[in-house]
Amino acid sequence: MIDILMTLLTLLAFGLQPLLPWRAAGLTAEGRRRWAPLALLALAAGAFAGLRLFALHPDAALAQGLSPRSGTRFAAALLVLLLGWMLSLLLAWIAGAKLETNGWRVLGLFGAFVLFVASLIAEVLRIGEGSAGPLAFVFALAFCRFLIALGGAEALAPGRQRLGPAAALALALYLFFLPRPVSAALFAQQKVLPFAAAALLFAGARWLPERLRRPALLAATFLAGVGLTLAANLSASLMPAAFDAVVRGRTNGRVELAQAQASTSVLETTNGRTCEVPVEAR
Repeated sequence: MIDILMTLLTLLAFGLQPLLPWRAAGLTAEGRRRWAPLALLALAAGAFAGLRLFALHPDAALAQGLSPRSGTRFAAALLVLLLGWMLSLLLAWIAGAKLETNGWRVLGLFGAFVLFVASLIAEVLRIGEGSAGPLAFVFALAFCRFLIALGGAEALAPGRQRLGPAAALALALYLFFLPRPVSAALFAQQKVLPFAAAALLFAGARWLPERLRRPALLAATFLAGVGLTLAANLSASLMPAAFDAVVRGRTNGRVELAQAQASTSVLETTNGRTCEVPVEAR
């Protein structure tokens, strides 16, 4: 359950990072100042949820160099990125009316980059110690998570809810781009139901009465978090086993071949002549 709540929190918190500055650009100066602290609070909540997920999956985080204890350049670069984004939001909050509309839109683009990096990190954590598969598929999965986060964050952001259909499509594509053992297990165990329910809510939220749209998006984001957590748990349980099976198969094949060769024939030298004699005949 903690996994699901932390995944939900990361989707909402990092999804707000591009949405709040971009949509605040169309508000008055006072409205912009009001939404800037919310972006900072969401960033802190997202960072906490991310660190909590690292703590819940320490082996996967260490294997991919994501943990702060790993001491890798990737972890250091991630810290610099988050600090830079936090500083940008602080400066925007202090500047207030002095920051023009285009400046807020630039902040929104920077926030979109932060969201994509967070989505990519979540996918790398899902892979953990397993096989990553094609790199293009990993980036595709991260982009799907990116769209899901944007669709869910509309429940808390100002403005109209327009990104729900894109999030619904992203949920369907996420199942397509998952490694085949994971997607097959999701379908076999009927664990695709949260994905289907979330996609329906995302797709239909914009046609609901206005007072129900944001609760529907929150419910869809929760169900998406359930689905993503199930996919991560199956990846952790299936992919290393499948990878180990392949390694064991290759190793056993080499051992059996060596044993077969050793039991087939032995070189013997008799009266200066070398001949091949089956082991059974010795």
